Amino acid sequence: MQQYPSFHDWFLVGVAVEADTKTVVVVLRSDDKSDQAQLVFAGASRCLANGFAAQNIVYQLKILEDFDSAEYKSAVSALEEAHPWGSHWPRKKIASFSSSVGAEVLVEYLTLTVTQEPLPAT
Repeated sequence: MQQYPSFHDWFLVGVAVEADTKTVVVVLRSDDKSDQAQLVFAGASRCLANGFAAQNIVYQLKILEDFDSAEYKSAVSALEEAHPWGSHWPRKKIASFSSSVGAEVLVEYLTLTVTQEPLPAT
């Protein structure tokens, strides 16, 4: 498994879903506002975001790919409840964003590309 930063204490500033291309984009900003990251989930079949607030702080990003783990099964259950049409979806990795404050996000996907860049000083 490729390792990604946990993005602990980063702000979740945006989520974009493009159903036609099966892409979900999550944008995060560091707590000191010096860096921004864009996470592009390709082959995204299901996505669930709960609890968006005026401020959304990531506690941890975990990539769930052990299909037999309780955590993976719990995430699949939440996605199935939110997407009641169809059954027997193919197994895919799930990105799980847990929060310190605000939004929690699940994205079921095939591939993930992460880009991170500094933001201009203000």
